[in-house]
Amino acid sequence: MKNKLFASVPNILFGALITIAPQTFAHACTGHDMPGACHYSQQAATGIGVVILVFGVAALFVAPQIRIGLNIAAAADALLLLAVPTFLIGICKGAMMHCRMVMLPTLIVLGVLTIICAAAAAWIESRPKTVRQ
Repeated sequence: MKNKLFASVPNILFGALITIAPQTFAHACTGHDMPGACHYSQQAATGIGVVILVFGVAALFVAPQIRIGLNIAAAADALLLLAVPTFLIGICKGAMMHCRMVMLPTLIVLGVLTIICAAAAAWIESRPKTVRQ
């Protein structure tokens, strides 16, 4: 039971944060006539967060072998989260823009934490079970 919670709760928590943050406090720049790259990075990050959240919820109800795969997939999605605002889509060029000062660091920190927790959970789930005597 402890492994099941460790393999699912961090993905649920970080998935929810990744979903909510770009739509609330870590939003893209405002005031543009046409949406820029930061807007599309915000939307992509929200979608990636939903997928990580779904992986976390699914991990509550599946076998340990499947939880390993879900955690590997969550880590891969978190890598995608890191890539979206940094080099796939990008953000505004201005150093003082809200997306560069708040959204980018928030997404990077949440992505790295998700990768660390998902990799640790996959490793813990894949270890052979020991029998106590």
